[in-house]
Amino acid sequence: MDNLDRMISEALDDEDREILDKIGRDQGYFEQAVGLFSGKDGLLNALIFIWHLVFFLGGAYAAYKFFTLTDVLEAMRWGMSSAVLLLAALITKVSIFPSMQANRVLRALKHLEMQVALLAARR
Repeated sequence: MDNLDRMISEALDDEDREILDKIGRDQGYFEQAVGLFSGKDGLLNALIFIWHLVFFLGGAYAAYKFFTLTDVLEAMRWGMSSAVLLLAALITKVSIFPSMQANRVLRALKHLEMQVALLAARR
């Protein structure tokens, strides 16, 4: 793949190479995470993220109460609440990963489409 990328880069002029570099730059994890809040699923992802924060903070508070209580029955109630809330936080976090993967695939397809269009225009 590296050899193919080098051959494509040599076939393009400076302007085309600059466009491809802008599109083809790999995004980091945090850039991809911020990109989830734009587009058609942006509002849904924002709501999922807000609920993730609510579940996590509630679970962290319940875990704190669990570890500080001395009464066994109260500790069990807070412990179960903590477990359920932290699992809900985990589920909401994992539900966002398919969107990140889909965005990554779409970005790669756009990059490939741009390369094909530029090479077709050169011939």
